[in-house]
Amino acid sequence: MLAESGYAGLTMDAVAAAAGVGKATIYRRWRTKSDLVADAVAELSSMSIDTPDTGSLEGDLRVLLRWLVAAVNGPLGAATLSLLSALPHEPGLREAFHSGPMGVWSTTFREVWERAEARGEVHEPIAGTAVSATASAPILQRWLFSAEPVPEAFADELLADVVMPLITARNAA
Repeated sequence: MLAESGYAGLTMDAVAAAAGVGKATIYRRWRTKSDLVADAVAELSSMSIDTPDTGSLEGDLRVLLRWLVAAVNGPLGAATLSLLSALPHEPGLREAFHSGPMGVWSTTFREVWERAEARGEVHEPIAGTAVSATASAPILQRWLFSAEPVPEAFADELLADVVMPLITARNAA
């Protein structure tokens, strides 16, 4: 429902109707719309990706970036877009978003970088650096500002033309 109507358009009445229950049933469980959506957002972390382990950093990043493209192009992306403007004004919702989907995403990326470091593919820690942000930021920027689906090929191009050359240059420094 969130993906269809957006956060601003979501009502407790509509949720109750879709669930086939009375509005009082919804309010017994969630005091506010923000509480209801925060619980829904927390559930999104169960839709996470298992940390890939293809045996190479490039392979792991390819899996993650393609997953990110699929996520932003699907219902998860639509629901996320509808929440972005509410996050600064809804602390509970913001916390659920950061500890749920964003927390899972950050942990998964960090594990990929750490495995690459352990295999000797990177010579110094990358997690939390500009290089690590560069891996996903262009996909998110294109998704946020183009209002069009991000092609899966964009993930492969980003990896081959930007991310891996940055890692190679960083290793050479």
